[in-house]
Amino acid sequence: MRRPLLVLFIFVLCVALFYTKKENLDKTYDNKSVKINGIVKEKRIKARYDEYKIGEFLVKDYSRKKDFTVGQELNIEGKFKNLNNMKYEDFDYGTYLKSNGYKGLIYINKYKKIGENKLYTNLGKSKNYISNTTRYLYKKNSDFINSLYLGQKEDLSTDELEMFSRTGTSHIIAISGMNTTILCVLISYIIGGINKVSKLIVVSIIMVLYCMMVGTSPSIVRAIAFTIILYSAIFIDKKRDGISTLSLIGMFLVINNPYIIYNISFQLSFLATLSIIYFYGCINNKLKVSLISLTLASNILTLPIIYYNFKGIPVISIISNMVIVPFIGLIMYLSIISLILFKINIGIAKLVAYFNKGIINVIYFLLEKLSNFKFSYIEIDKPSIYLVVIYYVTVFSYMVYKELKVMKEQANELQGYYK
Repeated sequence: MRRPLLVLFIFVLCVALFYTKKENLDKTYDNKSVKINGIVKEKRIKARYDEYKIGEFLVKDYSRKKDFTVGQELNIEGKFKNLNNMKYEDFDYGTYLKSNGYKGLIYINKYKKIGENKLYTNLGKSKNYISNTTRYLYKKNSDFINSLYLGQKEDLSTDELEMFSRTGTSHIIAISGMNTTILCVLISYIIGGINKVSKLIVVSIIMVLYCMMVGTSPSIVRAIAFTIILYSAIFIDKKRDGISTLSLIGMFLVINNPYIIYNISFQLSFLATLSIIYFYGCINNKLKVSLISLTLASNILTLPIIYYNFKGIPVISIISNMVIVPFIGLIMYLSIISLILFKINIGIAKLVAYFNKGIINVIYFLLEKLSNFKFSYIEIDKPSIYLVVIYYVTVFSYMVYKELKVMKEQANELQGYYK
C-alpha cells in the first residue's frame, strides 16, 4: 500500500464522526454547581466579561473582579453548562468549544488560590511583555503584529478582519504553517543551522514552549508538529513524505480530541497543507511562479470550506497574497528585532519599528483598495452543502485515480515511492 497512514487517518476520522454524534446525546449535569481544580492557561478580555482557560474548562467571569493571571492554580466553584446543550440558531457554540478542547463551560461564583505553576507563569509574563512592548512601539499597527506571532486576532477591528477576509489573506493573521516556519528559520539561523540532534531538540523545545504560550490551537499544533517531524526525518535518514506526516499528526490530534474534526481552523490547516503537498508541484511546473502556484494549490481543497462557512469567495486572493505574503517574513523579523533592541536601546528599537510600520501601512493601503473593488468578493446568502459534497467527491476521486496510477507504475518498477 502506498500510504497506509493516510488510510488509517481516514478510518480514524470516520470513527470520530460516529463517536461525536453519539456522545452529543448526553446532556447530564447541565446547570449543576461543580468544583474543579486547574491551572490558568489563557486569559482573554471580552467586551462584557473576562474569559479564562482553566484546565480543560472555559471559565467566564461576568463580575470582572477576579483578575486571575496565567499560571495560577485555582479551586473554582460555579454553574456548569453542558456543551451538548448550547445551540444558538445556526451556530453550535457547544461543539465549537469542544472542537477547541474544552470539556465544559463554567460561570464562576467562588474561587480559592491553591498554588502556582512556574512554567505557565513565566510564559504568561513573556506573552504580556511581548504584547505590551509591541503596543508601545507600534501603536495602531500593534494589533496586526500581535496577531502574527501571538495569535491575538480578536484585538483586530471589524474593518480589519473584513479586509483580510474579503482579500483571502485571513491565514496571515492566524498562526499556522507560514508563521511557525518563519520562526523556525530564525531560530535555526541563530543557532547555526539544524545540523545536530541537540540543535533539533533545542528548536523543538522552543517551539513547544511557544505553542503553550500562544495557545494550543489545532493549526498551531499541526504546523509545529509537522515542522519538527520533517526536520527529524533528516537525522533518521528517511525520505520525507508530507502526506504520511500530515496523516500521522492528524491521527494523534483526532484521537486526543475527536471533536477537533468540527474545528474550522483544523479543517483549513490540514486541507491547505494537503492541497499544497499534492497540487503545488504540478501547478508550478506549468506556471513557474512559486507564489501564484502556492496560492492556487492551497485554495483547491480549502475553497469549499470558505464558501460554506464564511458564505463568500475571495476572488482576488491571488493578487492579495502576492501583495502581502512576500513581506510577512520581513515584518515578523523586524518586529522581533525591535523587541530585542527595546531592552538595549529604545531609540534604535523605535527606528526599526518606524521602518516596519511604513511597510505595514503600505500593505494595509493596498489590501484596503483591493477589498473595495466591486468584484473582489462574491457573497453567497445560502451556500449549498450539496455543491460542497460534489466538489470534494470530484477532486478526491481525481486524487485517488492519481494514487492508483502511481501504485500501478510502482508495481511495474517505472518509478520509486517518492515522486
